[in-house]
Amino acid sequence: MPTKLKTFTGLALWVLALTLTAAGPAAGQSPAPAEKGFFFSFSGQNLNMRGDLDGQLALWHFEKAFRTPRLEGSFGLGLGFGYRSEKGLWEFAYMHASPKMDLNGTPGTASYSSLEINGWAIPWKNIPVQPYFLLGLCIPWLTVPDGARMGGSVYDATYTGAGVNIGGGLLLNLGKRLFLSGGIKYRYLGFFYVNGGGKGRDITYLSVGYQGPRWAKWLMAPSLGLSFHFGLRL
Repeated sequence: MPTKLKTFTGLALWVLALTLTAAGPAAGQSPAPAEKGFFFSFSGQNLNMRGDLDGQLALWHFEKAFRTPRLEGSFGLGLGFGYRSEKGLWEFAYMHASPKMDLNGTPGTASYSSLEINGWAIPWKNIPVQPYFLLGLCIPWLTVPDGARMGGSVYDATYTGAGVNIGGGLLLNLGKRLFLSGGIKYRYLGFFYVNGGGKGRDITYLSVGYQGPRWAKWLMAPSLGLSFHFGLRL
């Protein structure tokens, strides 16, 4: 496992442990309720995108080929802005990661980004450590260096798509202005459009191999990982 991924995973586990530990001293006490209002946030999640991104697939449009990479595990960091209420919160966020990749035997580094809107439901508000459930939507894009080839020329390929976020975990209020959380998030991502070396293409109309059968579906790249979150109310 890469050192950075170990560090991130350890940090996420530490957040969970801290949250659980904090519940002990607070037992029998009335926790300070979180104040309603807007907040800024810092977050992270380890990513392990699999599915169709296995490094074996090449999609063609006449003389142009798009090669999909195999991505190693990585972690993404995000910044967000949202609104907190008694029953939960909503948040707009941007996340970025730079996973290592293998492209037809050639190593490199890809670039993954996403814009997200997530809603957190907090069913029990008057306890020190609050379970939450998360549901959200995201718009991801993945840039693969040298991922497109046409007529002897090489171009970067950028895949764009849509996805759903599902997750849950524990949230701890540190006073009225600060909160932190640790949990698990599942990203069900699909890429439906690719750009590289000229006009972009609908992935569902590309062929599997040169003059092969039509692919006829999105590129699916699900990911399950630990996540952490820090929020500061304005």
